[in-house]
Amino acid sequence: MNILGRLVLFVCRFAVAGLFVFAAYQKLFDPESGPQKFALAINSFKILPEHLVHLAAGAIPWIEVICGILLIIGLWTRAAATLLATLLVVLTVAVASVLLRNLSVTCGCFGKFTLLCPHDKMTWCKVAENALILVPTVLVAIFGGGFLDSDRKARPFGPAPTHAPSAPQAASNPSPTRA
Repeated sequence: MNILGRLVLFVCRFAVAGLFVFAAYQKLFDPESGPQKFALAINSFKILPEHLVHLAAGAIPWIEVICGILLIIGLWTRAAATLLATLLVVLTVAVASVLLRNLSVTCGCFGKFTLLCPHDKMTWCKVAENALILVPTVLVAIFGGGFLDSDRKARPFGPAPTHAPSAPQAASNPSPTRA
């Protein structure tokens, strides 16, 4: 991959990492939009049973933190981005479900902050916003994290190795043959 492509992937990797770590911080530690409000937001989607709402409210932010840190340090970047992309697709389907059922739900994604769409009411803008976030996430999941990516050598779609394994060389002292 050329230098420009690796630079684009590097920027995508850090943008996705920063976005998800910030979102996780809002869900976990912000006093105005912490874990309780995130659990209420998940519950208002009316998709999960109540006992799974608390599990999701506890697991989602930590998945975002761990994957974000992995992206920042450049370790297992493709796996971390794939997990975040999967999470993002699931959440986008949940948002679309809420919109199709005409439920009045607020998004607990970024706490009191907004990225592109208002957080006080769920609209189709949120689906578009998630799709926009999904693009760099999928790029990193497919092509890796660009510069300073420790798992750069393990790409299934990368070029084939250019060297063939060397053949074993004949022994320097051949054994005498019997006649």
